[in-house]
Amino acid sequence: MYHHRLRFLFSLLLVVLLCSSVQATDLLISVQDSLDNTSIPQATVFVNGANYALTNNNGQVLLSYAGVTDQDIKVSMGGYSDWEQVVDVNTTTLLVNLTRKTLTLTVDLYDADTLNPITGANITVTAVNTSQIKQTDASGAAEFAVNGATLYSVDISAPHYKEYSDVVDIGSVNQVVQYKLLSGNSFSFVVKDKDTGAAVSGAQVRINTVLAGQTDNRGILITPVTRGQSYTIEVDAPGYTTYTETQPISSTDAIDSIVLTKSPVGVNIYVTDENKMPLSGADIYINGTLSGTSNDYGRLSFPNLVVGGYLIEARKSGYISQSQAITASAQSQDYSITLPFENAATTIFVKDQDQKFVPNATVVIDGNPAGVTDANGQLTAAISFNTPVNITVSKDGYPPVSVQKEVIQGNSTASVTIVLVRNLDWGLISMIVMGLIGVLILFAAIRMFGRRKHRHVVRRNEI
Repeated sequence: MYHHRLRFLFSLLLVVLLCSSVQATDLLISVQDSLDNTSIPQATVFVNGANYALTNNNGQVLLSYAGVTDQDIKVSMGGYSDWEQVVDVNTTTLLVNLTRKTLTLTVDLYDADTLNPITGANITVTAVNTSQIKQTDASGAAEFAVNGATLYSVDISAPHYKEYSDVVDIGSVNQVVQYKLLSGNSFSFVVKDKDTGAAVSGAQVRINTVLAGQTDNRGILITPVTRGQSYTIEVDAPGYTTYTETQPISSTDAIDSIVLTKSPVGVNIYVTDENKMPLSGADIYINGTLSGTSNDYGRLSFPNLVVGGYLIEARKSGYISQSQAITASAQSQDYSITLPFENAATTIFVKDQDQKFVPNATVVIDGNPAGVTDANGQLTAAISFNTPVNITVSKDGYPPVSVQKEVIQGNSTASVTIVLVRNLDWGLISMIVMGLIGVLILFAAIRMFGRRKHRHVVRRNEI
């Protein structure tokens, strides 16, 4: 029993000795920039390959461990090269200096108007304690070796262009920046329609009588202009009145907005009837508005119409109104409108020589079938006013009859009566003739035989 107690006490003493020999160790890791010695927050700290923590705002991480073995410490941060080292078990503080990566900054320059690359431009790239100057090559590009995680100022100057500056934040990868430079002497003319505000393309712009170019489909012309002078600007476009102005162009001027007024064009409207005869007194409407009346020659002029599209309509009582879309684009344009006669509902009566109505008679008007008469010998047809027409009626047993009819405008109840005369019945006439001939022959025979008998009679007193 005694021996067991000694063994237990001895084992307990060994455990206490072992526990007292293993002490906890705190390792304070501080991360800073090797270039300017500033603290780096949010850097990732790995311990023995495992993600341990991020540095605080002071760039520090406290690592607590048993202190039995050395620790593999690795620190990573965007824009910096990774830092890794095995740290002695007894180390309590660790200063990590991260080195910024060497990256490439590419600057591309383009003309803001033409988007062509700009060659020979001077580009200065500046950071703390460092500055580089290069010129753009034939492609308008310049490359710089820069440090990651660094702010750089980019200053650009090029002949005949406005200077430009920017700040570029270099992170952890190569970077390409593109800039469009405004020409130092370019000037923009913007030409629009006064009424619609639409862009006027193809307008020719002259500066001091010299043609500078013509506007594109946006109504814009960009051309070099020396600032600080006065210029006479002249703008021409088809269908518009020429615009002229004299004005100074200063260093602060960039755009001249010009509105063009459409020039008037001469348009003549001629109105005729179906027979191509001039029609006076016809009302002419333009886009639905009454604008005048045709004269004795069927003509009406509109000298003040401007270039554009219009809907022309001619109206007159007794005629069918007609519309026509026109496009006014040149001087002295002529347009003709023909008004068909209105139709009158004309009743055609067909009778025979006994004044009886003839049904199912075929009616043809100017060679075109109009129909057949009804049971009352009537047919109603549409006949144009003031136009002579030929009406032909035919029916079996009757010879065709044609008449000419003209319905005068205003006669709303026009009618015409056509009388058909029956054809002669030649069969009956032949029979009658043959009968008469037979009677005559019989009568002649009787007379002839009667005379002969009378001659051969012998009287007694003659014997």
